Amino acid sequence: MASTKLWARIPLIGMSMVFLAMVIVAVTAYLHAGWYSAIGYAAAAVLGVFGFVLTFRDVSNPPPSAPPPQSVDGTAE
Repeated sequence: MASTKLWARIPLIGMSMVFLAMVIVAVTAYLHAGWYSAIGYAAAAVLGVFGFVLTFRDVSNPPPSAPPPQSVDGTAE
């Protein structure tokens, strides 16, 4: 049951990662910290890409379809 709840939250986790990447870019642009800025932009790019993938991938996993009903003699109805 726990994995089902996590599976349903994956798009929300992805959007949180995208928003966190935007915050990192905003703070990095505000600080102008030299090499730390490059590290911040790189981390934000990686976080944004993974967040985008988690947000927009197809997470639906429908159960397999049931076989058609069979009659008593074994033929399909």
